[in-house]
Amino acid sequence: MRKWIGLLLGFLMMLPLGAQLVPEELVCKEHQQFQNQLSRRNNSGVKHGYLIDYNRCKWWVNPIRGPYFKGDVMAHFTVNANTDSVGFDLSANLKVDGVYGAGGQSLLYRRNGNQLYVFKVGGWLGGSRDSVGIIYQGNPSNGGGFGYFVHDNHMKGPIVHTLSEPYGAQYWWPCKQTLHDKIDSLDVWVYTDTSLKAASNGVVVRNEVLNDTQRLMVWKHRYPIATYLVAIAVTNYSEYTQYAPLVGRTKPLPVLNYVFPQFRTDAERETKDVLPMIRLFDSLFVPYPFEKEKYGHAQFTWGGGMEHQTMSFMVNFSYDLMAHELAHQWFGDMVTCGTWQDLWLNEGFATYLTVMTTEFLRSKEESYGKLRGMRSNITGNDGGSVFPKDTLNVGSLFNGRLTYNKGAWLLHMLRDKLGDSAFFEGCRLYLNGKNTRHGFAKTADLAWYMEKASGRNLDTFFQQWYYGEGFPYLKINWKQKGKTVTLACEQTPSHNSVPYWHVRIPLLLRGEGKEKLVLWEPKQLVGELKLLVDFEVDTVIFDPFVKLLAKVSIGGMNLNKVQENAFVLFPNPTAGSFVLYARNPSAIVMEVFDAVGQKVMDIDTKGNVTKQLTVSLGELSAGPYFLRINDGNFVYSYKLLKS
Repeated sequence: MRKWIGLLLGFLMMLPLGAQLVPEELVCKEHQQFQNQLSRRNNSGVKHGYLIDYNRCKWWVNPIRGPYFKGDVMAHFTVNANTDSVGFDLSANLKVDGVYGAGGQSLLYRRNGNQLYVFKVGGWLGGSRDSVGIIYQGNPSNGGGFGYFVHDNHMKGPIVHTLSEPYGAQYWWPCKQTLHDKIDSLDVWVYTDTSLKAASNGVVVRNEVLNDTQRLMVWKHRYPIATYLVAIAVTNYSEYTQYAPLVGRTKPLPVLNYVFPQFRTDAERETKDVLPMIRLFDSLFVPYPFEKEKYGHAQFTWGGGMEHQTMSFMVNFSYDLMAHELAHQWFGDMVTCGTWQDLWLNEGFATYLTVMTTEFLRSKEESYGKLRGMRSNITGNDGGSVFPKDTLNVGSLFNGRLTYNKGAWLLHMLRDKLGDSAFFEGCRLYLNGKNTRHGFAKTADLAWYMEKASGRNLDTFFQQWYYGEGFPYLKINWKQKGKTVTLACEQTPSHNSVPYWHVRIPLLLRGEGKEKLVLWEPKQLVGELKLLVDFEVDTVIFDPFVKLLAKVSIGGMNLNKVQENAFVLFPNPTAGSFVLYARNPSAIVMEVFDAVGQKVMDIDTKGNVTKQLTVSLGELSAGPYFLRINDGNFVYSYKLLKS
């Protein structure tokens, strides 16, 4: 069609000046037809129409002068089917100076919003391999998200850094922005000021001062990489390397750190904590995915971290942040979510592995604390699913309560359901899968591998915890008479998307220095369980090892003790209130004293107490107390613990 327009215009130029033709209408009509064709090509399958094999990216970046930069990006690709054009994603805000082919010859191109289409005479045959280079420049706009291309200052110098997740690569470089195809290999050339260094993916193969004003750093990466994980950061970095010894290998893994010079001393101490983390994940799952190159950190000014492949960008080097971004090298980088609706496969795993790092390298009690905090956050709102309904809203997509915390809890409960052996085997199968290893995965892939490892059907589990909104409210009561303990549970789903939650409820029965763990799976909304217990129960604790995502109230009494004692307190310890059972209701006075004997509370009983009275400890802080009860005849003292 373009050839036809050229012939038409040539013919018009030969016409006498007096000829009464209106060539503008014809040209505008053809232009409109051309634009319509471009619009129809915006479907990614048509627009891209190729598999990306290799990118050579040259960038001229100098944050001392500002954010304006230049680029020359060459893409090598294999064409899927016969086509006259190949398309790239590139923000309309950036100016294209030229497009060239493998031999350096100029190629025709057209812009259509944030798409760039390149044409070649004769087109491309399906299965053929070719390359296209794009020369461009501009002042990139952030375009939303988390700041796709940022020019900033860290007090000791200016910095430029990128963070392309989820939709931002196109705002600073011409690429194939997709979750269907990874770049097979990558070379990044950064030209900058001699006083600066550039951080990127892979390993440095060239670091050369070219002249008085310019340094060139070339990074080589030879593992498949998702487009949004390609990154650069340029500033006056201070550099050091640490080493992580790995089981069964003679050479340790280098951990390269690029940090702001003013934080070097603290950083060297803090980043040592990542070394046993690498060893842990390498042992639990599969070997570190990019072992032939490195792992590393590059400090930047965004308020968090980003798992850029082989070199995470970090605001600081806190223990949990390092664990989270390191975990992404397996879950997110090696295996990347296949759609943004499966983002929890990246973030849920990284969040849960942060908890596991604490469990294996610090203490289980500390990991329980993290899980309880996450559970409290999740159950603070009755709705919400791990499955995101709006992937275009970045804030909704990267929802800390759901994508991160509830996603992590999904994995935690799956581990409890299957047991450690099957869970970790399922993770290894998932990471080593034929299509998932260094590729993409969806939630159905994880479920399939977990079923393969465990031999169990997980349809109901994922339907509830991935697609379903909310969680179960559980109202639990217990009583003991003789040796029989009766447990009663009333379940109320927090959201109507799940009419009934199939859950296993862990309860720990304690008394007389003994304890019994009960794992109970009620089959309906209201259930009851009777069991024989060979000791007098005084306390029932819900979920002592933090295994179930639910919101719970629990209460009960030992009828044997009520017959023996004037007053009985349950629960004790208590989180904030307790129930007082009186064998003989009467007028009483109650006072609370702290551990040193000072009275801290008078409890108003309004003159009388029935057989059962609920008492709140109000704003009293956690700790031991003594409850004194005066019924007019005797004074009773009970030890009370507020947890």
